[in-house]
Amino acid sequence: MLNPHPASQLEYWFFKFNHQNVTLLVDWIARRRTGSGEVRISINSPTAKEVIFLDHAPILENGPPELSMQATSWYEGDVRWELTLETSSERIRPQIFPAEQLKVFDLSVVSAPRVSFNGWIEHRGNRYPIYQALGMVSHYWGRRLPKEWWWISANQFSDAGISVECSLIRSRIWGSPIGVPIGYFYYRRDSRSNLFISPPARITVTGSQDAFQVVVRSLLWRNIILEAKGREYADIGEGIVNTLNGDLQITEEGKMDAHAEATAGLERRDPHFGLSA
Repeated sequence: MLNPHPASQLEYWFFKFNHQNVTLLVDWIARRRTGSGEVRISINSPTAKEVIFLDHAPILENGPPELSMQATSWYEGDVRWELTLETSSERIRPQIFPAEQLKVFDLSVVSAPRVSFNGWIEHRGNRYPIYQALGMVSHYWGRRLPKEWWWISANQFSDAGISVECSLIRSRIWGSPIGVPIGYFYYRRDSRSNLFISPPARITVTGSQDAFQVVVRSLLWRNIILEAKGREYADIGEGIVNTLNGDLQITEEGKMDAHAEATAGLERRDPHFGLSA
């Protein structure tokens, strides 16, 4: 899942989780067009809330040596960690045939939506133990960042056994100025899981980063509504804002199915924020 794609101009690997009063999102970014590698660490802990950018050239050819599907560690700077990962065999790999094979869109993605983290994080000398913190690991690669996107990821709900991952993007076609909306919605409840890919499913979003609604419509399933509220967003560059402390409510056919309070990952890239990738 984490194998690098050296022919891709852009490649990201990342993990994220919430644990009590600590949230951590780490991105390894290979920008091969400019020959630069970077680690971006977004942390919110009782110590501080900050985003740290570090040069990291080794990822350009072989990917991040500090991340595998079994463990991740980092021992430099103000934020350090040593964590083991417990993952299921389930993967999200949204593909629209034959667009994926023809490299029509900006990016390809594969995601492990249910990962348990154990170990410790150290933030400016303060160490926090991490025990069975639920989160995810993802990897995407391609031509460039899409012009615009909305992203949701949540594993900690009022009812156990629920995981959600949703992404709606406006992608260029073969790198041209023409943009088309595509997306996916993954929903797991206990032993049941569903993946809706748009198209052919219809996934729409309205609102702002502070409060937005996603509606998922499919001929094969009931309508699902996601209502998200963001707080404590961090500007992580490239026109992207992110929080791991959002609220998320899931409604199926008019009945609330689950609620996550201050544990949902929400992200927005807006073409009017910052610079294009």
